Amino acid sequence: MRTIITHENEWWWGKSYTLITNDGLATIELCVENNEERNYYGTIQSLMVHPSVRRKGLGNVMLKFAEEKAKELGLQQVVVVARKDTFLIPWYQRCGYEIYDDNVKESEGRTVAMNKYFEKE
Repeated sequence: MRTIITHENEWWWGKSYTLITNDGLATIELCVENNEERNYYGTIQSLMVHPSVRRKGLGNVMLKFAEEKAKELGLQQVVVVARKDTFLIPWYQRCGYEIYDDNVKESEGRTVAMNKYFEKE
């Protein structure tokens, strides 16, 4: 059984929340800016699962952590940028994310921006 380690960092621009397995084979980082115009969403800066442990639900666990943390913080949505021509876009879509920009300018069209809104409880 893997142990999950969580860590919170404060930066000049805001906070990051990191979840990592004790064996280092999976990690996710959710970032939230200290900006009144952007304090309604969190951004998944990275989600990595080592190929040797993929397709075992670990990515789902990591993503669920980021989403639950975002809800706990009162955020309305989570945003992620995914590379085109990979398994990531269909995977995020199965997890409830939708494409809102299919040609992210900064990546010269190699990525899409996706988001997931949370229902008000």
